Amino acid sequence: MPVVIAHSHLNPGGVNRIIESQIDSLQGEEIKVLVGACPDGSKIKSKNAELHIIPDLNYLERRKYTDQEAMEMLHKIHREIREHLTRDTILHFHNLNLGKNPIVTYAVYLLAKEGVKVFNHAHDFAEDRPSNYSFLEEIIYDNFSQNLNEVLYPNLPNYQFGVLNSFDFDRLKELGVTEDRIEWLPNPVTFDASDDLPEKQVAKQAVCKELNIDADKLLVTYPVRVIQRKNIGEFILLSILFRHRANFAVTQPPQNPLEFEMYKQWIKFCNENEIDIVFEAGQKVNFENLLRGSDFCITTSYKEGFGMVYLEPWLLDTPVVGRDIDFITRDFKNDGFSFPTLYYKLNIPGIKTDFKYLNLKMQMEIISAIISGKIEKHKLFEQNSILNTLFSDVKLYITEKNKTIIKNNYSLQGYGIKLQKRYKKMVG
Repeated sequence: MPVVIAHSHLNPGGVNRIIESQIDSLQGEEIKVLVGACPDGSKIKSKNAELHIIPDLNYLERRKYTDQEAMEMLHKIHREIREHLTRDTILHFHNLNLGKNPIVTYAVYLLAKEGVKVFNHAHDFAEDRPSNYSFLEEIIYDNFSQNLNEVLYPNLPNYQFGVLNSFDFDRLKELGVTEDRIEWLPNPVTFDASDDLPEKQVAKQAVCKELNIDADKLLVTYPVRVIQRKNIGEFILLSILFRHRANFAVTQPPQNPLEFEMYKQWIKFCNENEIDIVFEAGQKVNFENLLRGSDFCITTSYKEGFGMVYLEPWLLDTPVVGRDIDFITRDFKNDGFSFPTLYYKLNIPGIKTDFKYLNLKMQMEIISAIISGKIEKHKLFEQNSILNTLFSDVKLYITEKNKTIIKNNYSLQGYGIKLQKRYKKMVG
């Protein structure tokens, strides 16, 4: 069964990892990968998949287009995708509806109208990103005079969807997609911990020595690329509250130039206020050793597509604490997962709004006020009782139970079986 996996790019990140996992899980199938950009295609090629770079699939420049410009691009993209398809091909497109390239979205819709079997793998939704949704409207409604909902969620038996969680499953049903055309496809956890891992304390000593930090303190790591929705300000605030007990590290810088200015401002702020965050720790030490040596992994993110950060660290015996995203974690909890200390809100004395909703300037002002003593630390602990137990010891049986659930419910093999069943159903 020929499968064409498509995405706007293969830049390092979550979708790229899932594409690699899909190829691994579909061994024996004939697979092509179509992307707009690819910094390093060696992993894809090493998996015996054909790789084709089609620059027109990449993000579309955000500007006004004339009807003629849009139509010319549409015909070109339609042709470029069509030439890789046969009658039985499954076109498995990632984040097609996100609004990064509305002309690609419309081209694939037209291909589906022609009978192409489309599997729209939705990691994120334009409905959650107003500027993306506006861009879709500008192109699909203004340039092509098409109903946006019909293009995004067509009522076609050969146009089916994959979602990462039950929340998005229900969302698609509310948007008019029938249940039989939706596959609930949680991401596989493919983090392959080495068999010869050092003892946790040995790993911690080595990592702390490499990072030049005090190994007698807790090591708290945020295994993330710093972008807006990861809410790095909250992570920095927590580092202030627990600076006497813990070292805080975050693993990767942003790649998107639009995010980099925010990142530089936070680094400058930390330097000016002598806040000892270890930035880019994942580039300074071995990532697996870092997670193994950490006492806790933390997340302060307020938006996730799947939430891999809640799962992977447990495989290295590292508990996960931090901010809860209920529509993400509810699926894990329904599987039997135990999370020792997650919180839904961070209250600030004198502020009515959850800290996550504040802009960068206000977050910096609050952190400065905590450092100067204008906001007393003990009041934060009084208003957020979860902080008193945030870094409490986690029982061994909880760690072992969570590891077992990951291995049983989120395996690559199970993922591949689900995918192949859905493909076969589509081919008939």
